[in-house]
Amino acid sequence: MKSLVSIITPLFNRLDLVPETWAAIKAQTYIDWEWIVVDDGSTDGSDTYIKELSQTDSRIQLYYRKSLPKGPSRCRNLGVQMAKGDYLLFLDSDDIITSTCIEKRVDFIQQHPLLDFAVFTQATFEKNINNYKIFGKYYDKPNEYLESFLMDSPPWCISGPMWRKESFINTGRFREDYTIMEDPELHIRAILQGLDFEVVEGAPDFFYRLLPKTPEQEQVFRHNSIIGRMRFYFDLLPTLNLKHHRQAISKGILNLYKNFLLARIKTYHTEHQDFLAWVETKKLINPGKIKLIKVYTVFAMHSLLTRIPLAKGFLFKLI
Repeated sequence: MKSLVSIITPLFNRLDLVPETWAAIKAQTYIDWEWIVVDDGSTDGSDTYIKELSQTDSRIQLYYRKSLPKGPSRCRNLGVQMAKGDYLLFLDSDDIITSTCIEKRVDFIQQHPLLDFAVFTQATFEKNINNYKIFGKYYDKPNEYLESFLMDSPPWCISGPMWRKESFINTGRFREDYTIMEDPELHIRAILQGLDFEVVEGAPDFFYRLLPKTPEQEQVFRHNSIIGRMRFYFDLLPTLNLKHHRQAISKGILNLYKNFLLARIKTYHTEHQDFLAWVETKKLINPGKIKLIKVYTVFAMHSLLTRIPLAKGFLFKLI
């Protein structure tokens, strides 16, 4: 008897795209799977669509999140509770897997019985899946993957790994209080716990869809990216060997400033001041960089100085 694979999908208002995800699952050459969909309060009929599918295929199961907190982490954890499979694959409701994805992943992990999880090649796409870009990095040592996550340059994302269910449960599962960075936090925890894994090079078998955002969605995304990453580093610091990981943390914090925070210093001035004071106290980045950030903040906060874009641009490059 073949091993059962539990595909776990959080669902929220994806009636327009979840049929494509279902088509990819239905096309799998490996047929011993169950699709566990946990609805997060959809209002567009997404749950009705899955319910109707479940009446035609007993491998599909629909559950509802009935308690707080709301969000994909809670839904994924609920899905794990319901899972009967030996292996877990987390697949979002707008993403795609190749027809041989599960077959090849099961074959690999069964050939490597000591692995807790294996990570496979991923790609991103926008409208046309044929115009994809490879997402991921390959290193020689587990610690290099850890450092990549710490730098906020993740070497893989949510659907990259195929997990042994018991190994996933032993990590402590997803943090349900995170609205962003929940999968990097989980993967960092797994590496720090010493779980055995291998990153497999090859053609992509999973495609992560990059969706356009409305101005309102973009604003929420930027807010969550800033506040979520600040909290991520606050929570992460006590778990790390600072001497060994300081350089990676420094790069991650500087990436937070350059990618999100510097352009929004006025909006997040209080949060920035508190965060930078903490960074300075913990000596997480070079004192020279901290001085540059403080000077940049002065320029950003004063309307007269903002009229000197060349100076701001020069400071930005130095940071």
